[in-house]
Formats: sequence, structure tokens, C-alpha cells
Amino acid sequence: MIQTLFHAAALLAPPTAYAAPVDAIATCDAEWYDAARDRGVPVRIRMPAGSHRAPVILFSHGLGGSLDGGTNWAAAWAKAGFIVVNLQHQGSDRSIIGSGRIGAAIAPAQLVARVDDVHFVLDELGRRPREGKCDLRRADLAHIGMSGHSFGAHTTQAIAGQRFPMAGITADPRVKAAMAFSPSPPMRGSDAAAFGRVTIPFFSITGTKDAVPIMPSITPGDRERPFRAMPPGGKYLLVLEGANHMVFNGQDGLRGPASTATPHVRETVIAATTLFWRATLLGDASARVTLGGFGASLPSGDRFEQK
Repeated sequence: MIQTLFHAAALLAPPTAYAAPVDAIATCDAEWYDAARDRGVPVRIRMPAGSHRAPVILFSHGLGGSLDGGTNWAAAWAKAGFIVVNLQHQGSDRSIIGSGRIGAAIAPAQLVARVDDVHFVLDELGRRPREGKCDLRRADLAHIGMSGHSFGAHTTQAIAGQRFPMAGITADPRVKAAMAFSPSPPMRGSDAAAFGRVTIPFFSITGTKDAVPIMPSITPGDRERPFRAMPPGGKYLLVLEGANHMVFNGQDGLRGPASTATPHVRETVIAATTLFWRATLLGDASARVTLGGFGASLPSGDRFEQK
């Protein structure tokens, strides 16, 4: 049933302003320099074939990650007709592995830096006409999505409007929909205060084994709390039985030894997330209806909710 839904998501006709989904994509890697912060931001751009304009989706990796984070999801979204831009965040990327700097990498200052990386990349997408063979003039900056895994989910929550008891973190109104793989509850304050002003469409994706040793206080059940606290309207939750934290990294070879996730996890995530982006960034009414009925396709143990 999931495979049927996935094919349906791929075949749904997009609005006439966009070309039909294609398999061929161009990939462009670069490092953009933010002079105001004296900081480089590596990016990987996946561009669908053709010359049509297309919505943009950003992806933010987890702690110790890189541009390879979210590869499975980014490649699928690009094939579905979206421009996908992966960001790498210096100070909380793979450079910290084995460095003994984990504490500094998860400090509040790093979240501020990550959020500012997102603001900067969106600015650059509007300023740069090209990056290598990628024609950035195709980017439809009126339809932008934000996504990420783990620390990248935390970054996504901030961009979408989560409130924090510290200065320097601001939502970006250019982002019209958001998706968090392994979302996190607030470290301080109430859930309602943190998420009560997240009004854009938001998709939370987690699993029943979605825990990580570095943050033992956050249980798999806690990852549902952002969804519970957000106001109704375009909010979705997918919980996959047996899926652990690294499954949602979307990078082959980094799924973790404790995962008991069934083989359908990857295709389920791709099907559901593609429907969400089509519904929110393309205004595809058929995709919205199909997404609304997604729970009926899931096996026992998996859950899908919406409000």
C-alpha cells in the first residue's frame, strides 16, 4: 500500500507553473562565505532537470553531520521536482568528531549560528544567479520549505517559530512549511510557550526507538511533544515502529546498531514527505487529500496523526 501511495505522490499533476517531476537531477557543491560573520557555509544544491521554476527545500544535518546528511530524502525530493539545498554548519558538523568539543557543539551559541546560516543561505539564493551548473534563478523563493534531523530538527523548529528563553534566535517568514526528523521538546519552559506560535504547516517524524545517548533525558515519546503543543492547522505526526534515531538521518550506513525498523521505513518516509511538500509548497489539493488518508496505508504499530 505504501508503494502505491509513493507512486501516486509522484504522479499527481502539479500546478501548470511547474514542470512534471523528473528523475535527472544536477548536484552542485560550494561554500558560501558570510562576510558579516566571517563564516563559511558549505551547501549542496540538487536541481531537477529543465528550466522551470521550482520551490526550494533546505535540509539541516544533525550533530556531527555533513552535507551527506539527509541524502535519501534530498535526492527523492529533487526527483519529485523540488530544488533541495543541504547546509553544513561549522562548529557542530563532522569536524567535531573525536575532537572532545561535543559540549561546545551543542551550546546555545551553535543553535544561533545554525539559524543564522539558514537566514544567510536564503539571502544568497535570492542574490546569486548561478552556482556552477545550477541555475539559481529557477528558485521560487515564494515557496520555501525547511527540514532537518536531530540538531537540524531543532534548527528547523527555530526557523518555524519555536520560542526560546534566549536572544538571537529568530524565525524566518520566508519559510512556508517545515519538517522535523526527530524533533525535540524545549529544554526549559512549557511546551505551549515554546510551540504555541508555530502557525505554518509542520510535519514531525519520529520512531518508537528514537533516543540518543548524548541526550538521555529525551525519550522517544518526548519527540511527539512539539506536535501536541502546536496549534491546529496543517500539523502532521508520523511515528514508525522500531525506527531509531539514525534511521531519520537519511544517510545509508548510519542507521545505528539498535534499529529494528522494518524495511518499509525509507519508502514510507519518502512517500509521506513528498506528499507534504506537494501539498504545502505546490498547493496540490490532491496531495493534501492523499496525505490526510496516509494513516490507512500503515501497518500495525505505525501511527499517523493530523490536526
